[in-house]
Amino acid sequence: MTDSRKDQNIFHVSPLGSDERGTGSPDAPFATVSKAAESCPESVILVHEGTYGRVRFDSRCSGTDDSPTVIRAAEGERAVFRCAGGACIHLVNVGNIVLEGLETEGGTHGIRYESTREAGDSILANITIRNCTVHGVRGVHGICVYARRDTEPVRNFTIGGCHVFDCECGSSESVVLNGNIDGFLVAGCVIHDNNNIGIDMIGFEGTARHPDGTDGVNPYENDYVRNGVCRDNLVYRICTEGNMAYYRDGSFDHCAGGIYVDGGQRIEITRNFIFDCDIGIEVATEHSPDDNPLFRVQNVRVHDNVIAGCRGFAGLCFGGYDRDLGFTEACSFDHNTLADNDVMIAVQRSRNNRVFSNLLLGGGTAVLYNESCRKEDLVNAIEGNAAAGRTEGYGWCADYGMLCPERSGAADGYRSLLPGIGSSFVPDPEWIRRVQR
Repeated sequence: MTDSRKDQNIFHVSPLGSDERGTGSPDAPFATVSKAAESCPESVILVHEGTYGRVRFDSRCSGTDDSPTVIRAAEGERAVFRCAGGACIHLVNVGNIVLEGLETEGGTHGIRYESTREAGDSILANITIRNCTVHGVRGVHGICVYARRDTEPVRNFTIGGCHVFDCECGSSESVVLNGNIDGFLVAGCVIHDNNNIGIDMIGFEGTARHPDGTDGVNPYENDYVRNGVCRDNLVYRICTEGNMAYYRDGSFDHCAGGIYVDGGQRIEITRNFIFDCDIGIEVATEHSPDDNPLFRVQNVRVHDNVIAGCRGFAGLCFGGYDRDLGFTEACSFDHNTLADNDVMIAVQRSRNNRVFSNLLLGGGTAVLYNESCRKEDLVNAIEGNAAAGRTEGYGWCADYGMLCPERSGAADGYRSLLPGIGSSFVPDPEWIRRVQR
């Protein structure tokens, strides 16, 4: 990728360079990326072929709205940040920065971004992690964003086109946004073969909780991810099998979601393809509004996704998993294709959500209700859907929509969303309109 900035705003880094004698020119590169970023913010820093150790960026590396700091692998070259522990790439209180085309291997974190109270009133916005590869993590996260500053959010955070695989995450996630984040995009990523959640958008864990003694406000008022989009991602083989954090009574609890909203609000999840995960997409929170009125998930729309072959629990799941936990409300789930999942749709502690215009192809139980929840906490509208390749019963009733016993009978009314990938049908809009009349 080329950059429109003048040559004097482009600096070079190479393992063969020197931080003491280097100037950042092609003939005298710096040896470390941190030296280049601290010395030359608001510039393009080209990282040349080679292996680098752990690196940390702080506020000295921030760019501006008009001139962000861009740290990019040189075209056609592989820049690998390898570490045995900690975060391979660690950013703290940095704004207006782009990481592009970099690779991390090992560590407890691949790429870790944090905001803290030490940032004061600084605006932390316009952070992009693009086309990076993260693998070999042993411990916590592949890519994580922890917005710990309770007073001001991190804004406009983008994770795009990244490849995250072969990560052992323990009780954590492959890619996560957590805390006080207002405005984000996770798009075009490929996330696979990790032993816990693929993409997670979290709230109410105390990450950005106001300190004790803050009077007159709810301590969790800013402690959640909001106003974002998760789209066009490919997520597969996300499973807790072999993950000792989920070993219970002689077996593994298969509960890893491909995409999980855990306390986030005002989020759109669309055009993702998820397959062979424990759970395809889950929208819930693990905290109870009985403890704090904010502890609920609202205004999440899940639409036009393909979820296939998820056999740990369910293809689509929403609501708190216990009668006294969670709450999902005012969310919608529409125009998704669910194919060959053991449970197609799982309904847990939730109210006033709408599930409509989805296509269910084959699979096991169509709609499964969590019987441990109170009946008044399982009141949602499930209507106008279509199921093919199944018969009455097995969790399906006429109120849910149209039933077609032969799978091939419905296929003619559907178009392919992702040709060649597998179970890839979504409802044709005109066909859906006819069914709903």
